[in-house]
Amino acid sequence: MLTQDIHKSWQRFKMGLTLFVVGVLLLFTTSHLHTTLYYLSLLVLFVGFALAMLGYFGIFIQRFSFLKNKKPPPKF
Repeated sequence: MLTQDIHKSWQRFKMGLTLFVVGVLLLFTTSHLHTTLYYLSLLVLFVGFALAMLGYFGIFIQRFSFLKNKKPPPKF
């Protein structure tokens, strides 16, 4: 799932980052109105964070596997 495609991981990261920013904006603008809105904005924030970290982890694993499979330079 995490090593499928770097484009899917990048898309997941961007979607999670967008949800995270929306959660922050909701937290700062509407959370003082009602307790339910406070917890809803926290939920959106944490879901966005988790999705962004999942996408970032996929990108990291793909880049790390690229470095692992790279041949070492020749010795002189």
